[in-house]
Amino acid sequence: MSAAYPTPEPSTDSPSLATARRAGTTEKTHFTAGAPDLLKALVEAERFFDGSADHGCPLHQKILAAIDTVKGCP
Repeated sequence: MSAAYPTPEPSTDSPSLATARRAGTTEKTHFTAGAPDLLKALVEAERFFDGSADHGCPLHQKILAAIDTVKGCP
């Protein structure tokens, strides 16, 4: 194949995600599959900040917000 017709890169997006992006969807999607494992990982990450000088830093705040978000999932 010549350089004039480059081969497109294969997409790593799921078909539904690619469709949503093309449609301009900005709605947040809640993924509940694996939420208990995600919550466990976030809590472990949050424990890193206990007693740390970085307690309350932007990353710590984002982890706390993510924990609240996952807990709010059905």
